[in-house]
Amino acid sequence: MLLDELLAQLSGSSIDFKKIKEAYFFASNIHKKQKRATGEPFIIHPVEVAKIIIRIGGDENMICAALLHDTIEDGDNPEKIENDIYHKFGGDVFFMVKAVSKDNKLGKGNKNLCDKEYFRQIKKAAESDVSVFLIKMADLMHNMDTIFAFNPDKQQVWITTLKNSYIPFFSEYFHQISFHYHPIYHNMMEELHKIIEKYEKR
Repeated sequence: MLLDELLAQLSGSSIDFKKIKEAYFFASNIHKKQKRATGEPFIIHPVEVAKIIIRIGGDENMICAALLHDTIEDGDNPEKIENDIYHKFGGDVFFMVKAVSKDNKLGKGNKNLCDKEYFRQIKKAAESDVSVFLIKMADLMHNMDTIFAFNPDKQQVWITTLKNSYIPFFSEYFHQISFHYHPIYHNMMEELHKIIEKYEKR
């Protein structure tokens, strides 16, 4: 079971398992009818993102935010979901989830404008809490690891966006990451560069 795998990674830690479980079941309920392009249940994605956050030493709020990071964007009632996250998991978790949630109304239907506004949103949030930066990196790492399910044209769009938008953004904001996270950052960036290299060789 996905939850068991997640909790196994937390074995021996002082993290509040109850809060992690609550976030898992909250996300599972939101994503229960959704599938990824691979055909797998969507909940696999936030769980894998949460595992990356655990691996880099993230605290329980970061883990909860990783589990919840797509709920506002993909849920049927975003306003209710936002309210529930705030009251169930607290302001810190809500801030992180909201920061990485893309609101397609930002660009008024213009995808390029929407993307620019989304980057502006993440940059502003990351200046207040670098956890946003790390959650977005983890999100991309798993997304990019599964783009084989897309057709070649869509794969190229993902790779181009990662190479020309996200990588420069992550490089620019490296100085905001505490020294503790520097080795982790370099490992995550190395993985993203390997993904780009693999697809460009094709």
